[in-house]
Amino acid sequence: MKRKIFLLLIALWGTTSLLWAQNKQISGTVTDEKGTPLPGVSVQIKSTTRGVATDFDGKYSIEASQGNVLLFSSMGYASQEKTVGKGG
Repeated sequence: MKRKIFLLLIALWGTTSLLWAQNKQISGTVTDEKGTPLPGVSVQIKSTTRGVATDFDGKYSIEASQGNVLLFSSMGYASQEKTVGKGG
């Protein structure tokens, strides 16, 4: 019985590790058309409650998975969506 529990725990740990490996840290800088950094822009993973806001220099960092859609929005600007891809 102890052996079965141990093997089950090992299997669960391996599955959890695979799921965690799918997420990656996405970071960048949000700027306007002139290249000026935009602070306070909302960066949200679409269809979730996870999100961050850009800092004073327009920089953000968020954990997301490949295929997630990032929604960028700020008052006075049109919202934009970008899909997280394989490349960095």
